[in-house]
Amino acid sequence: MDLIYADENLNDIGVLKDFSFDLAFGNDENDFELTLDRSNHCCGAGYVIYIEGTEYGGIIDKLCVKSKTEEITYKGRTWHGVLENKVLAPDANTDYLTISGEANTILGKLISRLGLDNLFGADTESSGINISSYRFARYVCGYTGIRAMLQSANAKLKVAFKGKKVILSAVPLVDYSKDEQFDTDQMPLDITKVYKGVNHVICLGQGELKDRTVVHLYMDAKGNISQTKQTFTGVDEIMAVYENTSSSNTDELIKGGKEKLEKASSSVSYSLDAEASTYDVGDIVSSKDIVTGISVNAPIVKKIVSIQKEQVDIEYKVGEVR
Repeated sequence: MDLIYADENLNDIGVLKDFSFDLAFGNDENDFELTLDRSNHCCGAGYVIYIEGTEYGGIIDKLCVKSKTEEITYKGRTWHGVLENKVLAPDANTDYLTISGEANTILGKLISRLGLDNLFGADTESSGINISSYRFARYVCGYTGIRAMLQSANAKLKVAFKGKKVILSAVPLVDYSKDEQFDTDQMPLDITKVYKGVNHVICLGQGELKDRTVVHLYMDAKGNISQTKQTFTGVDEIMAVYENTSSSNTDELIKGGKEKLEKASSSVSYSLDAEASTYDVGDIVSSKDIVTGISVNAPIVKKIVSIQKEQVDIEYKVGEVR
């Protein structure tokens, strides 16, 4: 597994040796760190690193020197991060960007729309996946928007550096929970369970002072949301504020408040330490802790990869799709 470095014009220079390469991509981060002995300094700003045929790679944006440990660290955006640092905006005089068609063809159009044709390309083969009148969120980040679009069609994004370009393709997501469930003896599972999260959100819309639009949202123990029925009071009431001064639509304000309430309420987060490298962001997995009985059946939302001396270790974060 060669980690190749190339200049800003994608001209290959050489293969890196004795490195530590850490990447994270999915719901957040979407960046990497590459650490070498300082005497092996070889890359500059805008250089590209990649492992051919994989999604492991990106563009160098920062250089960090640690003279005490004689190390040099290159930091930058993964391919996913490059996409995420672009924005899918609606056309002029339109409210939303809406798109239909075969998924790989759409990916090609979105790459052009994002101005990334020089580095990215779309698979020319038909994916067999059809997108029907998908409406993007307004001014959504590229990687987030593309993932959400494909997820609406039960598909996921595949990313691989091939030749001189990063090739994007759409493939059906895999629901591994239908065929296999691991327990914690088979697959290490880290669990964080939040018993008491936010259960009361105050939504603030347009207006000033006493004339400002204010909506209260309450969540009960079963996750039901109401504007009138408050279940938790006193020390059990945990509050937060959602603010959207640009919205004159109360329904839109309430929708945003509900999203904040659902994300900040009681929850369980999981990390899976799996040997399988076949899982992708978007795939659905299932696992159960045999002691507490807590189980997970949810999509992979983040992939954390560490590569050292040909050894690849992968950790998966499991949760709700953003």
